[in-house]
Amino acid sequence: MSEWPLVAFTLLVQSSVGVVMFTALYFCWIEKETGNQKATAAMKPVLLISAILGCLGLLASTMHMGYPWNAFHALRHISSSWLSREIVFAALYLGALCLYTLIVLIKGKMNKSILAFIGLLGLIDVFCMASLYFNTSMMTWMHANTYFMFFGSVFTAGAAITLGLTACRTKTLVSLELANKMVISALSLVFIAIVIRMAVQPFYLEWLSHAVISSNSITFPESPTTAYASTFLLRVSAWSWGIIGILLLGFSIWKKQVSPFKTSIPIITLACIVIFLGEILNRFAFFIVN
Repeated sequence: MSEWPLVAFTLLVQSSVGVVMFTALYFCWIEKETGNQKATAAMKPVLLISAILGCLGLLASTMHMGYPWNAFHALRHISSSWLSREIVFAALYLGALCLYTLIVLIKGKMNKSILAFIGLLGLIDVFCMASLYFNTSMMTWMHANTYFMFFGSVFTAGAAITLGLTACRTKTLVSLELANKMVISALSLVFIAIVIRMAVQPFYLEWLSHAVISSNSITFPESPTTAYASTFLLRVSAWSWGIIGILLLGFSIWKKQVSPFKTSIPIITLACIVIFLGEILNRFAFFIVN
C-alpha cells in the first residue's frame, strides 16, 4: 500500500500529541493523590513513548518526499505555505518534547504546565497538518472532515495509548476512584470523538456530491463519490473496532468494587489496542482515493 507513509506520519504524530495531553491530565490527577515523585516515576515511560511516536512519525514523513532535504527550502514560504508552517511547528513540538523528555528522565521531576504547553504546540502542528491536506487539489480532503479526522485521532489514539500504558504502570498506585476516573475520561473522549466523526460523514458525502457538480477546476480523484464509496467496508470496520473498544472499556468498570487497574488490565489493554487498530483502518480509508 502506497498510503502507509502518510498513514504512519499523520497518525503517529497525532497519537504523540494526544499522549502528551493525556499524560499531562493523568499526571495532574496522580500527583494530587501520590505526590510528584511517584507520579513522575509512573508517567515517565508514557512521556518517552510519546517522544518515540513523534520521532517515528517524522521518520515516516520522509518516506513520501521525493527528496527529504527539500523540506528545508519549504521554510522560506512560511507566510504563505501550510507545508512550511507544518514543518516549523512539527520541529518546535518534537524538539520541545524530546528535550523535555530527556530532562525528565535525568532529573526525575515532571511539570504539568510544561506538558500542557508542549501539547499546545502539538495541537497547532495538527491544525497545520490538517490545513495542508485541506488546501490541496484532492477533493476528498477539501472538507472540514479532514480536521475532524485529524483532531479526532489526537483524542482517540492518544487516550487509548495513554490509558493502556498508565493502567499497567499504576495498578497498585492509584485509588479505585482515580482509576475509574481515568478510564471514564478516556472512554468519554473516545466516544465523543468517534460519534462526532461518524455524524460528519453524511454531510461530507452530501458535500462531495454537490462539489462534483459545481466544481469547474480539475481535482482528484476524478470521481470522489466513487472513491469514498470504495472504502465503505474499511470505514465500517474502523467504526466497529472503535465501538467494540468503547464497550470493552465500559465493561472494565461495570459494577466493579475493586480498581479496574487491578482486575481488568487485560480488558483495558485489549480495548486500547482495538481502538488504535480502528484508527489505523480509518486513516487508510482517508488516504485511499483510487
